[in-house]
Amino acid sequence: DEVDDFLDRNKLVFNICSNKNNTFDRPMLDLFFEVSRAAYNGFPSPNISASKNIEYWEHLHNKFIAIQTEIQDASRSINKSFGIFNEYTLRHCSTNIVHDIEGYKGLIARPYESVNRAMPGSYYSDVERTIYLTYVILTEDIAKYDELFQGERKFISFEYWNTHFIHQLDFDDLVYGHEKLSEIVAKHPKTKDGLARYLYEIILRRMEIRDKSRSVNSIDVIFNFDCIGFTGTPFLDNYPTFDYIRRGRKDKIPDLIDRSFYVNTSDELSVSDFEERFKQFQGQNNNVLVEYVSSDFISKSSNEMETLKSIFLKEELEGDKNTTGFNALVDLCGIFKQSTIHDVRDLIKEHFGSERFKFVYHIDPADNRDRVLCINSENDAQYDEEFYNFMCNTYGANLRDKIFFFVDNRNVIGKDIPFQLVYQRHYRQPLFKKSLVLAHDVDDFSRIWQAMGRSRTMNGTTFSIFKSGIGGNVIEVSRGTHDIKKQALTRKLYVHNCDCKMAGNISSIYLTLIALYNLSNKSFYYCDEIVNTFLEKMEKTIGKKISKHKEQLVRHVLGSSVPAQIFCHILIDKFKRSSNPSVAKQSLTKKIVDTLLRDIVTQKFEQRKPSGDFYDDFIVFLSGEQGNLMEISYTKQQQKQKQKQQNKNQNSDAMGLFNKKNQLQLTFSTENYFEHTKLAEEDSSKMLLNLPCSVPIVTIVYDFGASQHTINIYPTLQFLYSHHIQGNYMTSEVQKLFREFDGEVLNFHARFLESVRHHHQQRTTAQKIIIDPTISQPEIKVRHNYILPNPQYTLVGLEKGVYVIGMKEQFNHQDIQCHPLRDEIKYIADEMGFILHDNTLVRSVDSFGPYFIEQYITMEVLSKQEVAQNVIDYYCNHKETLERAVQTYDEKQGKGFVCWRFLINETTKAAPIVQQAVMERN
Repeated sequence: DEVDDFLDRNKLVFNICSNKNNTFDRPMLDLFFEVSRAAYNGFPSPNISASKNIEYWEHLHNKFIAIQTEIQDASRSINKSFGIFNEYTLRHCSTNIVHDIEGYKGLIARPYESVNRAMPGSYYSDVERTIYLTYVILTEDIAKYDELFQGERKFISFEYWNTHFIHQLDFDDLVYGHEKLSEIVAKHPKTKDGLARYLYEIILRRMEIRDKSRSVNSIDVIFNFDCIGFTGTPFLDNYPTFDYIRRGRKDKIPDLIDRSFYVNTSDELSVSDFEERFKQFQGQNNNVLVEYVSSDFISKSSNEMETLKSIFLKEELEGDKNTTGFNALVDLCGIFKQSTIHDVRDLIKEHFGSERFKFVYHIDPADNRDRVLCINSENDAQYDEEFYNFMCNTYGANLRDKIFFFVDNRNVIGKDIPFQLVYQRHYRQPLFKKSLVLAHDVDDFSRIWQAMGRSRTMNGTTFSIFKSGIGGNVIEVSRGTHDIKKQALTRKLYVHNCDCKMAGNISSIYLTLIALYNLSNKSFYYCDEIVNTFLEKMEKTIGKKISKHKEQLVRHVLGSSVPAQIFCHILIDKFKRSSNPSVAKQSLTKKIVDTLLRDIVTQKFEQRKPSGDFYDDFIVFLSGEQGNLMEISYTKQQQKQKQKQQNKNQNSDAMGLFNKKNQLQLTFSTENYFEHTKLAEEDSSKMLLNLPCSVPIVTIVYDFGASQHTINIYPTLQFLYSHHIQGNYMTSEVQKLFREFDGEVLNFHARFLESVRHHHQQRTTAQKIIIDPTISQPEIKVRHNYILPNPQYTLVGLEKGVYVIGMKEQFNHQDIQCHPLRDEIKYIADEMGFILHDNTLVRSVDSFGPYFIEQYITMEVLSKQEVAQNVIDYYCNHKETLERAVQTYDEKQGKGFVCWRFLINETTKAAPIVQQAVMERN
């Protein structure tokens, strides 16, 4: 366990979040795009004078520049490259391309998982990073969005075409054409910026943000006082510290983890002392022979197979002459992202011939199964006991000379290659004769050691570790194979690793504070008050919340003896190992600890300004691997996209719905259920599920500048019986309404209509919508919304401001004929905007019906469809065009603005400016 702690510092800290749609308006999306583009292209900060918070956008520009610098590093390592979500930079096969693309789409659409590891610098913990990477991948891998563009191109408005594409593309070709997005960009490069902007806004508008968040921290570092690792066993009784905390002891905190093998820079150990400690770390693997080989040549290779061939040649020319051949290669840093195992097989066959190796071992990225690909055919078999026995019977001890083990970087951790120990016991030699570890620019020694550990017989296997940036002195001393602990570079990497593990990062020390706060309050959860940091910064509300949060932590953590002692113990244990004297030798007084706690919190939310004293040194040290005061690095080593793909339809946010207090049980009895359901008028289950609740589940207030209007949406009982709602909607008032149902369906619906109309009249002061000509966007405020993002639904329009929401297909043309509200139902629409039923016979954007502006405001809030934003924009800025198009539209293709391409574009494309543009292009 101690070695595991050293190797993996991931913390078991969870955030339980519920999500909601964002409320980004078009001006805000424009600013995000302009700032992203400026950072990506190295331009100065764009014109942000129209923003209400210029300081935020300037800070964001600097942050995006820092992220851009990081991802454009010469590094090809998977833990430093956004490319792990890129179809063209992932190693993939035909069985998992969809899996990789879906994983990325899920990431962008959902920056927070319902239950996610709060990893420092991860995509999940930083919406701003996700926003920037959206722009990066749109720019560098726009083909990924071919599918999205094909579904949304019909909603490109004439005005948008006129602004961005008028001199490059015909309107019909852009909106109605069949060319892929990537093909359009290839033919007309100048369209790329406009197309990227269009898709960028669509993606960001659909991105979810946190609604509420609870951090579960009590089982974390409270039971691991030195904050250097986590054993992965969250059982209180396993730790002697449980008794320490429970009894509130004040004596010296016990050491829980054996750190005798750690070596920090501040230890300044002699060579012999270092080797002794490293030997403790090695355990039974105490005779590991290694040579370090410069990998600087990799950056000069034009493609991946050229790189692989160069590695083979370099190993043959410069490898230790005392060791014969190699049969294993571990790609630790993700160099071979684009290549398939067939590409690797072909190069091995070309380089070594068809007789040297018979099979190439690989791990199937689709299901993580061990497989072997035949060198001389396309046979790809499972590497199982049957295959192993076949190899033993055919080749005996020489079987290791017939299999080349190619280990992909995505499978470095947590999976052993089978039959190594069986082979060694049987033939008295290791299955891996010599292993090449491509570390390149990976400086994390724990990862290098894990990559070497793919050989279960490390004492018998020799290793060549390819490493970039090796200085001349080091390579002279290290030339040839030597005991790993005697290599100068080993000490450098090992000490660096120990220093980083001790320092941690700002996120980890902040979460430690939250854990201590929970401990002082005897609470398992901490309900975050700062839920969306970037919004708080944008709206200038973060300062007050941080001040309140700091006082809260100081009072409860430093004001309680046990939490205060634990916190001081962690800081002292960290600081005394720092190589910076101003950190290591600074005594921690009560005042210093108080100030430092406040600085940690301020830094966590990126609001701290350098103080010019030793507190800066403290914060830099606690920032660990970041090396600076801006925490932007992506440090998570693997994304479990396969698990995400399997669970993507399981919405954990709905767990609260099944809480006992949110449950509602309704029953009825029948002698013959089948006979009972033959007639809709007598089907009690259907009648129950169709009952509407007179408590609005969504209330929206909108204002076009001159008058305020309210939209109330009321759910049916069936809609409540879904995973689309938040559990806290099921209040005692809601439950009482249904429990008092006496079986009189008509009376219940009559009371519902009376209640909602009375409620609506109280809230509505103006009937006619008046537009202020000076505004370009309406003010849309969601008073409350208990519907989770991306619901599937049918929406019934009863009258202006009054709507009933049901499940998908719950309301349809056939069933409403016997519905108690059939005379009140004016029209029915679904979440995409398709009009399923219409009784209004009205075609006007100002009259209640399928073209009424409220229909598209509800779509904007609930389903974030692009057509909704188009209608709202036109309503504000081109209302006459909108009204004229509605009046002249024949509805042959359907009703509603979902038929945008027929309804609006046909009206506008004949404009004189279009004809002029066509002539200019011709």
